[in-house]
Amino acid sequence: MTTPHGASAWSRFSSAFPALLLAQFVLVAGAVLNGVAGATWDGNQKWTIAGVAALQSLLVLLRAVPILLLLSLPLLALKRTWLRGMAVALLWSLFIALQALLDQYYQVAHVPLGADLFGYSLAEIRTTLADGAPLNPRNLLALVLPLLVLWVGLWWWARRDARGSSLWTTLLLLAGLLLWLAPLPAGAGTLKDDAARELASNKLAWFSADMRRWSGSDAQAPSPAVVASAGSADEPALDPKYPFLRAEQTVDTLGPHFLATSDGHPPNVVVIVVEGLGRSFSGPQATLGSFTPFLDDLATRSLYFDSFLANQGRTFGVLPTLFGSLPFAEEGFTALGERMPAHPGLFNVLGKQGYHTAFYNGTDTAFDNERGYLQLQQVQKIVDMPTFGVGYQRNPFSAWGYPDKELVSRVLADNGQLQTPFAMAIQTISMHTSYQFPGQDAYRARFEQRLGELRIPETQLAAYRDNVDIYSTILYTDDQLRRYFDSVAKTPWYANTIFVVTGDHRLPEIPMGEHMDRYHVPLIIFSPLLKQPKRIAAVSSQLDVTPSLMALLSNTYGLKRPERTPWLGSGLDMNEGFRNIHQLPLKQTKTSAPEYLADGWWLREGKLYALQEGMHLAPADDAAVQAWATQRLQRYMQANAIFMQQGALMPDGGEPRLVAYQASTQPVPVAAAAPVAHGLTLESAQVTPAAAGVQLMAMFRNGDARPSRVFVPLAVMTSEDGRELQEVYGSAVQLPANGRQQVQLRLRQPQDCNGRCYVSVFPSDPDTGKAIGQGRYRLPLDSPAATGSQP
Repeated sequence: MTTPHGASAWSRFSSAFPALLLAQFVLVAGAVLNGVAGATWDGNQKWTIAGVAALQSLLVLLRAVPILLLLSLPLLALKRTWLRGMAVALLWSLFIALQALLDQYYQVAHVPLGADLFGYSLAEIRTTLADGAPLNPRNLLALVLPLLVLWVGLWWWARRDARGSSLWTTLLLLAGLLLWLAPLPAGAGTLKDDAARELASNKLAWFSADMRRWSGSDAQAPSPAVVASAGSADEPALDPKYPFLRAEQTVDTLGPHFLATSDGHPPNVVVIVVEGLGRSFSGPQATLGSFTPFLDDLATRSLYFDSFLANQGRTFGVLPTLFGSLPFAEEGFTALGERMPAHPGLFNVLGKQGYHTAFYNGTDTAFDNERGYLQLQQVQKIVDMPTFGVGYQRNPFSAWGYPDKELVSRVLADNGQLQTPFAMAIQTISMHTSYQFPGQDAYRARFEQRLGELRIPETQLAAYRDNVDIYSTILYTDDQLRRYFDSVAKTPWYANTIFVVTGDHRLPEIPMGEHMDRYHVPLIIFSPLLKQPKRIAAVSSQLDVTPSLMALLSNTYGLKRPERTPWLGSGLDMNEGFRNIHQLPLKQTKTSAPEYLADGWWLREGKLYALQEGMHLAPADDAAVQAWATQRLQRYMQANAIFMQQGALMPDGGEPRLVAYQASTQPVPVAAAAPVAHGLTLESAQVTPAAAGVQLMAMFRNGDARPSRVFVPLAVMTSEDGRELQEVYGSAVQLPANGRQQVQLRLRQPQDCNGRCYVSVFPSDPDTGKAIGQGRYRLPLDSPAATGSQP
């Protein structure tokens, strides 16, 4: 295409391109500045984030050149200068605006938007967006400034009527085509954690990649026909009709901790699902400091599970996993809608044995089809936003419905009508965007007081205050839970009630140290019937709650439980030491690929991680273990595929045969054991007082038949309340094949331990400081020595 003045549309592209390039860099600068505002990343990390973000943004733009060029050529051939400039500006503005909107979503959700957009209905999307990013000056500038730069640049280009260069346009096209062969996450490996990598990533590239993965997931799904006939030497083939069905043999691990009820009747059960409640800001040694003082106090009187997991990264899966121990289907069990098969769950099994059942929620249970699931479970009373009743104030700052204060008031209003025994669930909502509620100023003041109580370092205060609305909302919800427990403690049924408190997932809007944080939530089991409190370090998940509660109620309190179930959970592990004996799926969003935890190994996006004490994930490189873990994930996916094809979980549906508890005389079938792992491990550690501080002797071992990767021995001292006091690095080490080396580290004498300090030591990556092998955690300093073998 050649214009009357001799300039071709082809050559003009190169003369207009600098305006788009400048707008792209302004866009990424605004996104990074917004993302690092008030964050606790060190200065060097911020510059690295900016560099990686700029590089990825440039690569995305160049990759887009072939498409933009194809669409722009007809517009660049227009004869009128002003019309040509206007048309190109409109087209290229769409490209910039799309990226800006994806960046704005990330600023609100703190997770990039992917194919999960298509896991929700239009009504659900409208509800979610209604509480989106506030249009403050910083957000507005990040949206408008890139477009303004683009339009000014193109206006200047149109006035000059620059001809450009056909050669430069050709070179841009070739560069764009070649870059499709290069991996996009350029530079991401230089960043220390997932939060930094996600901030630096180009959100359009993230969205496109997740869409490709999601659209191709059906083609990659295992064939049910293949699985039905496939087994292994250790495991039988899956049932071709009911692959999850098994004899219900969950051991009553809770029973030894409970007394008999005062009236001889089975106890009431109250389950409280707290929106967004994460372990990193609740409970002892919370990494961000605990902002739930009431729940912390309740934990000291309860069975408290330190290493507990939600099985989903968003709310969509919590009811089926917590109350039904169910698989995820394709986009969450409740997304099946009317195709949800009947099954035994906590509500309907107890309902068939004389329990009155109820569910309270301040929002609309049509969201995520929670109402459909509750009706399938035959819950007798459902109170939510449409049925809340008069006399309660909707949250004027949120589209979600009633704030937690009103929810607690609504639950308490029905106290006098409760018929025992009952099974009740309460689902909160305030710890969700927009993190605003009536009377928030008082909790903002309490937040400042809490910062002082937690002794947050001066250098980190800005980061906390940047999220004052979120932290004050956490304090508010915690206060409403206090009000609920204080009130029901005066009722006659309180003495014979079991209370379960957990989070549906960890809210993402305040910094997450690592991917695990999204799933790591508290579990508190409290009851006046408890013999004594206990703190449990073993790993369990929400899939284990209903099997354990039914085992407790049937063995200890005389109820019956289903003879057979499709439950994925095997019961809560009450071990006080850290371990994981479970095998379980996890799913971050409706459309994300399943993750899997089996024994001490976590599989995510084809990569293997070691699950370490303190709920940390360390990258692992062991082909035999990876193959085993992948087989476990594939077996779950194959069973899930059969379930989806058959549309049923068990022949009895929601009417299973109920039988009395009977301790199994046969060993419960277990999956093939994981191969012995190799790689880097801390074989032993000894902590002793020294003249000028604390001496740590650590023996590292390489279990591989090849030299280890280079690592740095790292010791981290923390106080009783989880605050980091100091870090000490050793010299870089590379162990020979099957080699060992002793390392000596010296730490300063602790000054602020609140009675006790701990040391964690592990092999770390020289660049990121992250654990890259098995370590030892929480070695106490108040004993003469702390020794141990390989975990």
